[in-house]
Amino acid sequence: MREAFTPMWPQLGAKRFVGRQAQLARIIQAIDEERAHVVLYAERGRGKTSLANLAAEFLRHAGYTVAHYACAAESDFEAIIRGLARDLPSPLLASPAASLEGCAAALPAGRLEPRDVVALPSRLVGRHFVFVLDEYDRVSDNATRTRFADTLKHISDRGAPISFLIVGVSDSLEQLLGRHPSIQRNVVGVPLPLLSNAEVEALVARGSQEAGLDFSSPVRACIAALARGVPYYAQLLALRAGQAALERGATAIAGPDLLVAIERTVAEADPRVIALYDTLTEGGRADTLLSLLRAIAAGTQDEFGQFRAEVAADERLYVAGTVADPALWARLLEAGAIRACNGASLGTFAFGEATLRQYVLLRTVSLLLARTTVP
Repeated sequence: MREAFTPMWPQLGAKRFVGRQAQLARIIQAIDEERAHVVLYAERGRGKTSLANLAAEFLRHAGYTVAHYACAAESDFEAIIRGLARDLPSPLLASPAASLEGCAAALPAGRLEPRDVVALPSRLVGRHFVFVLDEYDRVSDNATRTRFADTLKHISDRGAPISFLIVGVSDSLEQLLGRHPSIQRNVVGVPLPLLSNAEVEALVARGSQEAGLDFSSPVRACIAALARGVPYYAQLLALRAGQAALERGATAIAGPDLLVAIERTVAEADPRVIALYDTLTEGGRADTLLSLLRAIAAGTQDEFGQFRAEVAADERLYVAGTVADPALWARLLEAGAIRACNGASLGTFAFGEATLRQYVLLRTVSLLLARTTVP
């Protein structure tokens, strides 16, 4: 079962993938037909790395040479480029260097410049290279980001056979890559939306079939409602519910198993999210603010998990489709529970912590399920 539901690591292979066909097709088209670079972005838990892995698999089968690098906070331009070179198979070198990993020998010693990246394919055997940079949002050095923008421009200007697939947490392409008008025509942004409820249920059904488990239709619907389109939570709840059923010697997942899954997921939540929730709600005692937080968590959202806050014709404030007390709304903003979305229209917001929405719903349902039984 741990291979059927994998919330802790990215999906590998097309057979376990649900949805994302439009985004996958756009990535492949941008690289294969347009020779463009791609920026894949979304909030955490949306499946960005899984989709990037799948795109890389498709491109590799199409004859592209693919290298990966996972960025860290301390990653700079040299570390990233040399890391990509090390991930390339050494037979691509005309004369492999036994003392260096992969194709590291294809890069000069000392400080690297964008022109060194442009020249890299001329030192290797390969038709076209795709360099996947994961977790690019973690790169904190502005100079590194500027040098990458310059590199993308150099690659496009020279027609070098290199495409970058840059993956990271962001609301917009500009937030992740920076504002560089000179490279906009060479970069395709691919935002990753939430899964639909039907796709979440299909994800659970596919995993249950692989694991030899039976999730009832009501349980699948509950998981979809609680996950709110986030694959990570769909996988986590399904995994914990399946474990609960197996612990009692059953393969049919029922309401009590989902209750156990919810309680375990709440207990395992990010300590920062737990602390934020408890501080805001005074441990659940601040009824009016908690009611607003619950209403927003369960309220209207767009395909990216964002929602609107605006004063309507009746002069009342509506947030995610629910009437909100302006003072309570201000408290949520000041505490960082809610944030304005970068690059979106005025009045568009999202939860400050990507998992806070689901945590609020899980805490709420946990109390209700403790008194009732899910079919």
